Amino acid sequence: MKALYLTLLVASLSVQASTLYKLKKPDGSIIYTDQPVPGAVPVDLSKTNSAVMPAYQGKLPARTSTTRTKTDAAIDYAIDIVNPAEQQAIRSNPGDLTVQVNIKPAFSGQLQLLMDGKVVKTQANREFLLNNVDRGEHHLQVQLIDNSGKVIASSPVRVFYLLRATILNRSQ
Repeated sequence: MKALYLTLLVASLSVQASTLYKLKKPDGSIIYTDQPVPGAVPVDLSKTNSAVMPAYQGKLPARTSTTRTKTDAAIDYAIDIVNPAEQQAIRSNPGDLTVQVNIKPAFSGQLQLLMDGKVVKTQANREFLLNNVDRGEHHLQVQLIDNSGKVIASSPVRVFYLLRATILNRSQ
């Protein structure tokens, strides 16, 4: 008999604990509470939204691949800086330098020349003429740029050394 009273007591507590009351105050604010207070009305919770997250199965869904046509297929460009040669020391007192580029297959877009990581020229011509280049070690790279400005290919970095006379090295 005690077990029956205990079961009824637990059941009545769980029903009371699941009741939610809504109270609208005179200033217009709304308070929700689980305690019955004067003026509060019970809230119907029988139509609540719920969602169950599926368990992770350890595999990601397979990606669907798109088939590319020959017209929009990516082209692998081979870009090479022909001049100056790798590790070449160039003597030019005015600091003039000609950079020549070879590209295969043919490309009709813009080329960007980077020296020491900074863009120095953008043009369609495969020969870059630079003036007043500082003496010392420099790193060159050429990038192919499409019509939207996106880099679509890059050459390997080429290192060269520019030698310029200076008044600090005059013989006495």
